[in-house]
Formats: sequence, structure tokens, C-alpha cells
Amino acid sequence: MKVAIYQMEDRGDARRNIEQAYKIIIQTEADFFVLPEFFAIPGGDFKKKYGLEKCWQVTGRPTLEMLKEASYHFGGYIIGGSILEKAPEGYYNTCHVFKNGQLVAKYRKINITKEEEDLNVSRGRETVCFDTPFGRVGLLICADCIYEETTDKVASKSDFVFLPVSLTDPNHPKFEGHPISTQISQKHGVSVIKVTRVGTFGGKKLASKSAVTMPSGVIFEAGEEEELAIIEI
Repeated sequence: MKVAIYQMEDRGDARRNIEQAYKIIIQTEADFFVLPEFFAIPGGDFKKKYGLEKCWQVTGRPTLEMLKEASYHFGGYIIGGSILEKAPEGYYNTCHVFKNGQLVAKYRKINITKEEEDLNVSRGRETVCFDTPFGRVGLLICADCIYEETTDKVASKSDFVFLPVSLTDPNHPKFEGHPISTQISQKHGVSVIKVTRVGTFGGKKLASKSAVTMPSGVIFEAGEEEELAIIEI
């Protein structure tokens, strides 16, 4: 199967981020197209002081509409990174999966960060896996990957785990390789597809590098710039 990994650069404007993602999706041929967490929301030097409702209106709703429209033109599954999703009971960090205009799956991030908690983003409750002709797919979002209870539930029932990740905190401790993806992959015999963003902090670009990790090791690692890579798994 062919997986298109879009390590996307934050353009500092929600509309431009959404338009760029749409342009690349519809030009790509693959079985899966994967975007980063919160790819439409400006961050780093471009961070906006959105309230939750405005963030939904400016970034979440138009991204959801774009993903559905793009899925009519892209032949495979779109793993839509994540958006801030509005629900009757609150707001969630949610990954939507589309194919041919249909919503195939929806996962709400369970292990939200302190920042998300302080913003009153709600915590998801259920893990999500779904079947495809290529095997069973599981979904995680960013910080989910460091909680073994969650990763065990997802990876133990999956052949492939998609892991959208957002902007790297420049104060985050440095590490080499992809130790968490490797641990999940080797423990459960799955392929872990991690997709990150490229941000700008203090005028400098920063990315934590997207990667595809199999039990045998890392078979792909992106650089530190925006990159579209199509990986055969």
C-alpha cells in the first residue's frame, strides 16, 4: 500500500493552511493521505488568541468541509490530521477519516495536554480502529502515544497505526530517533505512521520529523522542511 505523508509547514493563516492541504491532496495518488494534528491552526510565531468557538468557525468547520470535498478527488483514505471539533456537549481534538465523500471514522483525542485542558477542550472516551482492504487501521493523536493503556488498546487491534502530531515545542527535551513509535511497533507488530508539522519559532523553522516505523526499524524519516513523501508499506 502507498501512504502519502504530508509534513506540512504552517503558513501562519488558517485559510492558507487549508487551501494548501487541499491542493496537495487532490494532486496526490496513494492509498492513504495523512496530515498532522491541528494542521490548519496557526501556531508558534503565528499563534492566534482564538476562543474555542472562533477556532471552530475559522479553522475546524472549513477544514472539515475541505476534507470531505478533497476526498471526492483523492482515490484513497484521507487521515485528516485533527481539527477542533464542536459537539453539543463541548469541543474535541478530533481526527476525521474520509473516503469518496463519506466519513469512515472519527477519533476524539483521549489524552489531551495541559494546554488543551486549560482551554476546556473535552477529553475523548473511546479508542477507534476500522477495517480497510489493506488491513485494520488504528488512530492516535500526538500525546496519546505516551500513554501505554491507550496505545495497547489501539495497536493490539491494528495492522497500521496513524499518529498525527502537531508543532514541536522548542523547549521540549531533545531526543534521537523515534523511540515511542519503535516501542509501539515492536510490542504489537504494527507499522506506525507518524506525521508532524513544520513550525516557526523565533523566526526559525522547527520540525520533529515524520517517520514510518515497522517492527524491523524505521523505514522512512523526513527532513526538517515541508515534505510530501509517498511510502510503500
